[in-house]
Amino acid sequence: MSSYKMYDTRRMMNYIGFNQDLKMIAVGHKEGYMFYKTSDVLDKSRLSCGIQNLNNLGLQNCTIIERLFSSSLMIVVSQKNLRVLNVATNNIICDHQFNKPVLTVRLNKQVMLCNNVNCPTESSFLQRVIVCLEDSILIYNIKDMKMMHSIVDTPLNKLGVVDLTSNSGDAYIAFPGNTTTGSVHLFDAINLVSVNTFVAHEGALACLQFNQKGDMIATASTKGTVIRVYSVPDGHLLFEFRRGVSRCVTIYSLCFSSDSKYLASSSNTETVHVFKLEKTEDVSKPEVPNDMMETAAGWLSAFNKTVSTYMPYQFMQVSELMTTERSFATAKLPCVTESNRVALVSHKNHQYLMVATNDGFVYAYQMNPEGGELDLVKQHYIGPESESLHSSPLGNVTNTRSHNDF
Repeated sequence: MSSYKMYDTRRMMNYIGFNQDLKMIAVGHKEGYMFYKTSDVLDKSRLSCGIQNLNNLGLQNCTIIERLFSSSLMIVVSQKNLRVLNVATNNIICDHQFNKPVLTVRLNKQVMLCNNVNCPTESSFLQRVIVCLEDSILIYNIKDMKMMHSIVDTPLNKLGVVDLTSNSGDAYIAFPGNTTTGSVHLFDAINLVSVNTFVAHEGALACLQFNQKGDMIATASTKGTVIRVYSVPDGHLLFEFRRGVSRCVTIYSLCFSSDSKYLASSSNTETVHVFKLEKTEDVSKPEVPNDMMETAAGWLSAFNKTVSTYMPYQFMQVSELMTTERSFATAKLPCVTESNRVALVSHKNHQYLMVATNDGFVYAYQMNPEGGELDLVKQHYIGPESESLHSSPLGNVTNTRSHNDF
């Protein structure tokens, strides 16, 4: 066992997260913030980061840190205070103060309003920042931080469940449409109009996440047993996955791979799940004439509607058991954490599952084309106390161990 004393980062690490293209890990804590490159997690035996304090920002505590991809534009939040700054110069661009704590912040790339490549005006390109409070969502233009619109009287959203498409094609906002049922509301942040509302789960939403292209969204309810993927913006169900049968969990994060072929989920358990986004066909089934297929499909559809009308809860439970697929791969964390974030990172033509935890660690697992249980290949300390612990770097590993063994 190592001679140095373990540190408790749970009271110091307020925020952990990956940026939009999954190339950076952001950590916010009481004294400041820091960034780590995900490529360094895989390539280096010791992580280094640029540590910034909050003294010149006039903030007391970093509760959210959100960076626009790998650019110099960044937003730092301390409870009700928000600062937009240039990370290269650490200069404050503007600041805002709200009457309630800021729960979530999202930024996106430029959205081109004109399909004509010869569009001459700069106004043809827009970028958005959304700020989520528990009862409203505020939409700003990044260029001048002018508030463009406010979505008020939204269902109470104490978890700050919201996401914004980060691609350059659209700027859709997704947030819960109801506090009791798991409906998803889509809002166009460029044209400032509602787009669609659809029911994703029976229970209230706990987590939702767009893919990088912005044409799919993954959702999970507070029950946490079933994860679904819907098309955007029409809300058609594409995939349905079962994380567990009877064990209800809290889903902490969802993340698509950059090519949208995989979806990862992490929770308050030690198991991280990876699902494969592909439609499976049973080639062993005998061919059936089209007219018989249509008749059977019509009868089944009518039966389903009747049953779901009179027994909606029982029908959904049976439907979930019949249609959902199990995870393609799993990874075991050394221990259960109070919070974590998951990412599917592509690096040097390989795919990795990466998990950053609020107790001061980041773990990397190599994806196996065959699925199954994934091998832990790298682990590092992260957070405000990580520099003092580099006398015993974690680096490469060959097996999973508990934190007490480090």
